[in-house]
Amino acid sequence: MAYELRSRGPRDLISLAAIIIAAILVLHIIFVWLNANQGNDIVSTDADWAGWLATWFIDLFTPANVKLRTFLNYGLAALFFLAVGALLRRVVRDL
Repeated sequence: MAYELRSRGPRDLISLAAIIIAAILVLHIIFVWLNANQGNDIVSTDADWAGWLATWFIDLFTPANVKLRTFLNYGLAALFFLAVGALLRRVVRDL
């Protein structure tokens, strides 16, 4: 029985990119929830990247609690990128 080897490279790269983007956003949520030092280079860099990645979702929900607001807006952005990554992975698979 012949086994057909197919390149999964592009699909894997799409998944990896979506996971990395979601990880940056989730890391920002964790930093906010744990009151991480905003003066730290890692925390501030992650906040900058997460802010840029979540541009469309910032202030989508505006509860008074900053931690809840961050969780809702950045969490939704993370889910969005994971969903888009899964969709693109499926489209590339079907090509």
